[in-house]
Amino acid sequence: MRVSQLVLGSAILSLIAAPGFAKAETPAGRVSLMGIEGRAIVSIHDGDMLSSAYVDGQLGPRESEDALTVLSLSDMSIASVPVSNSVAGAPTAVAVTPDGQFAVVSESFGPRPEGGQTFRDLPIGTQVSLVDISDLANPSIAATAEVGDRLDGLSISPDGSLIAVALHQTDGRGIAFVERDGATLGAVSYASLPAIAESQRISHVEWHPVGDFIAIHAVDQAMVHFAQVIRSGGTVALEPWGNPVLTSKYPFMGRFTPDGSHYLTANLFWGPDVPGIWTEAVDGDVMSIRFDSEGGENGPRHLIVGRSVTGASPEGIAISPDGEWAVTTNLEVSYAPADDPRHTPYASLTLLDIDVETGMLATVGTYYFDGILPEAATFDASGRYVAVVNYDQHVGGAAGGSIDFWRLVDGADPKLVPTRTSIAVPHGPHSTALVN
Repeated sequence: MRVSQLVLGSAILSLIAAPGFAKAETPAGRVSLMGIEGRAIVSIHDGDMLSSAYVDGQLGPRESEDALTVLSLSDMSIASVPVSNSVAGAPTAVAVTPDGQFAVVSESFGPRPEGGQTFRDLPIGTQVSLVDISDLANPSIAATAEVGDRLDGLSISPDGSLIAVALHQTDGRGIAFVERDGATLGAVSYASLPAIAESQRISHVEWHPVGDFIAIHAVDQAMVHFAQVIRSGGTVALEPWGNPVLTSKYPFMGRFTPDGSHYLTANLFWGPDVPGIWTEAVDGDVMSIRFDSEGGENGPRHLIVGRSVTGASPEGIAISPDGEWAVTTNLEVSYAPADDPRHTPYASLTLLDIDVETGMLATVGTYYFDGILPEAATFDASGRYVAVVNYDQHVGGAAGGSIDFWRLVDGADPKLVPTRTSIAVPHGPHSTALVN
């Protein structure tokens, strides 16, 4: 394991890119740090609460309304549309269809009511929204569907026709499957696994990149279950696919590697046996699971092949397009009120090296920066830039949140380097996805 790197000071040296910034000519003798690839980055924003509500329950002043924002990577311009969503859940509440024409958003909690002051005032979320992003400058709501009570993370099938949504245990129906045909949402089916009781929380569900398989996160069991999705007419059923995998404590979310050979789960070490449940969690980790898509004489067998330590509370994980790198977004205790003795005036990112053949992991470094509740990140299409959502700014910073770009330097001495490109966005970005 390589020695950790430490980045002190502010990574958010706000440089709001003007149109054409990415195409600007580089003066002689200067090196251009731009070269970010892809069409856009989509993020969703919770306008209902301050990050400190996770500790004291007080929503605080409302800075904006819930929204989905599209950041065009050609000119760094942004466009937004109101979409109900909430930061309370896994940072997997938005996904983009394979054709890049639509984004899908799940609602864990609805907008705060008039006069609502505390977290308990937020209504339970019930719907999935389909957002047309074909015109990056003019996103619009195409359709909505009533799905269940308190929707957690979601994922879209490789062909784009089916949306899997994790339902909180307050609903009790396991996984919802929403049919999609172009700009319309259709029938909703429900399926579950016998091994996951109704009282167990499912925080996220993730589609395999090429097959009809899903990973299901049962956080209270500290297990990831794998299942085959069986479609028959207008219904969907789940069949267990191989053994469930016992992970480290509280596996909140995960991602398949691009070829589907391995599954990486980020484990937060939260729970009722942790002081404050999450506010005093120890450093987290990532586990690499070799996914058996074929199965042998005794059926599929999934194996843990790697484990690597991260910073505290690694809520988000992103994997590079070449499958060689992963980055976790670590909350630390950046979300606590400033006068709380547990508060850390920083968050962090951890860079992990992935052996694409074996799935083994190595922690390259953990990088601390001046951030608040950075729940998610996404690589650009080149795999050499990482866009990190920053939920809020410290006192003295600009209003709202930001999307901050880091550069991955590989070679003999790999590291993450903060760039000076930080794009101002509405308050509360928490889930994000790349549009190719």
